[in-house]
Amino acid sequence: MQTNRLLAKLTDPDEETRVAALEELALRMDDEIAQALLDIAESDATHEVRTDAIVALGPVIEQCGMEYDDEAEFDFGPELGPPVSRDTFSSIVRHIRGLYDDETQPTLIRRRAFEVLVRDPQPWLSKEIRKHVASADPDWRLTAVFAMGYVKGFEREIADTVRTAEGALLLEAVIAAGNMSVSGAASRIRKLATSREEDLDLRLAAIEALPHLDPDCFDLLDELTRARKREIAEAAEYALEELEIFADPGDDELEEEDE
Repeated sequence: MQTNRLLAKLTDPDEETRVAALEELALRMDDEIAQALLDIAESDATHEVRTDAIVALGPVIEQCGMEYDDEAEFDFGPELGPPVSRDTFSSIVRHIRGLYDDETQPTLIRRRAFEVLVRDPQPWLSKEIRKHVASADPDWRLTAVFAMGYVKGFEREIADTVRTAEGALLLEAVIAAGNMSVSGAASRIRKLATSREEDLDLRLAAIEALPHLDPDCFDLLDELTRARKREIAEAAEYALEELEIFADPGDDELEEEDE
């Protein structure tokens, strides 16, 4: 009954109500909930309601894409493994791709569909990314750079975008650089992380990206932990913890061998 009440809230005109329902349903995700989200995504509801449903399927696609990657059937059991069945996962991907391929759909719906599909990278996506990054439409370019953060083979394009872009496109490029460990983007990202003139969200993204692409950023991050702005200091502290993990991931194994 509780699940049904939450599902009913997914089409509520109030965004906060929808977000709260989606957060609870994510913890209960199963075939029924996934199908309900898919039905809303393909419905005639408002664009905001439909895109919320599409985005909510992103984590499902990502987790199932990894755990169903092995062609062999495996019984994960009710408490382990993917949140939905293999058949439901296949249906989600097929229908979401249908939304993307349907050029009569609103651009925002197609963009969000593409953005969740890249959570499970497949060969056909690379060609589409290259098409969109060359588009005259800034929204599609934004989606393309976002997608580069999930699909391998675009390290040079990400670095070039970080060096030359501004605004929202730069933010997505910085995030993508961190996701894909693009060391060629390190120079500008270091500058963004320390610049007091930059937007806070951009600085935070730069700080978060640094441990993944710049092994020599310890001193920079250490200094930022003493920043007056609380958000910057906390982000730098977390980034230092990440840097310790990436700097020498084999230390723990070596210590165990020595013992």
